[in-house]
Amino acid sequence: MLNKVHHITFVVESIEDMAGYIERNFSMTPISTDEFEDRGFKSILYQIGGTYVDFFEPLRDDTPMAQQLAATGPGVMHVAFGVDGIDQVFADLVAKGNQMRSEAPAPSPFGYRNLNIDTNSSHGILFQLAEGEVSG
Repeated sequence: MLNKVHHITFVVESIEDMAGYIERNFSMTPISTDEFEDRGFKSILYQIGGTYVDFFEPLRDDTPMAQQLAATGPGVMHVAFGVDGIDQVFADLVAKGNQMRSEAPAPSPFGYRNLNIDTNSSHGILFQLAEGEVSG
């Protein structure tokens, strides 16, 4: 079912500071820099081989990423695993008794689709599964 690490998301205090660090130390520039005011974050996105790596900076204190940043500081927000046939994967996970964080796989602001297994079902770990590539 899981076929790759689709993306890794980090929460940071400043995407500008992180972009400068990555460029200075690894000679990389982001493939996109975006602000999603409606979702409460800014992001920078990199591609490393077949894996996307993004950094989120909270814009509001009421977002899960802002709460995580306040509680634990900068770090990994989640690792998303790639799947094929995300609608069937969703149905299979529900049939196996998993609680999901949405009613169906949802579009990400980057164009791929994802689902999240509620941490009550997955021993406290946020499992995000994703299908598709970044668009735009």
